[in-house]
Amino acid sequence: MPLVYDDLLYVKFNNLAQYKTEITHFISTRIGINDETEFSIGLNGYLPDSEVLRNRNHLAQKFGFHPSEFVFAEQVHGITVERVTPLMRGLGAFDKTNALQYSDAWITNHPNICLVAQAADCVPILFFDPVHRAIGAAHAGWKGTVKRIAANVVRAMCDEFGTQPSDLIVGIGPSAGPCCYEVGDDVISVVESEFPKEYELLIHYPDQQKPVFDLWRANIYTLMEVGVPENNIELAGLCTLCNNHLFFSARCGDRGRFGGAIMLKADNPNGSLLIS
Repeated sequence: MPLVYDDLLYVKFNNLAQYKTEITHFISTRIGINDETEFSIGLNGYLPDSEVLRNRNHLAQKFGFHPSEFVFAEQVHGITVERVTPLMRGLGAFDKTNALQYSDAWITNHPNICLVAQAADCVPILFFDPVHRAIGAAHAGWKGTVKRIAANVVRAMCDEFGTQPSDLIVGIGPSAGPCCYEVGDDVISVVESEFPKEYELLIHYPDQQKPVFDLWRANIYTLMEVGVPENNIELAGLCTLCNNHLFFSARCGDRGRFGGAIMLKADNPNGSLLIS
């Protein structure tokens, strides 16, 4: 999973990059044009909207599409998976008020729709079914993780597109890592009730008073439970707290947002929309 610097800094997954003729994908960082360190893509008031829209435009241009092909959501820490149609293309791209309001995961089999999961410690997860040409993206905080939002995406893709879990290629992006993500009793009790003890997702370090919740392994196990092969899952392995110079981290006091994005490319060579 390489970090790439080309005018701005971004992350690619090796497993998804093998399908570069079929999909576009990336994880943005906080490092933008001219090495600026506040390259936020969230319309949450942290930066003026004009700067956020400029940043989104930079990303779209970098990866060869128009910013009107983005789809953004409000993200409510739930587990609802929403199927995105061509009529929904552009929702949330320029105006927060028309972003998707009730979902934290999104799937589509239409080209030129760029699904975005925003994050700042939560886990952005990207999905690709190369057999049925379908994609998904999810925003998995601790609530979504314990409620197995990643499994919901897999099931939704199976139901909607005929996806076989064994065909899915998945990338788990940067987030609060198993080195740093300390949790309190409320989270501990839910993790203990929702996951088998043998998963060992609560890690106790001698120099920390509270245990750490391993979001990464929790999502890997969740995907494996529904049939995604472990070899098909790539883990970024980048903790947003340890790498706060590269990624926004809410626990470090940041209000900016980076994002994991994935888009199906059009079949025709000029990239124009096949479906309106």
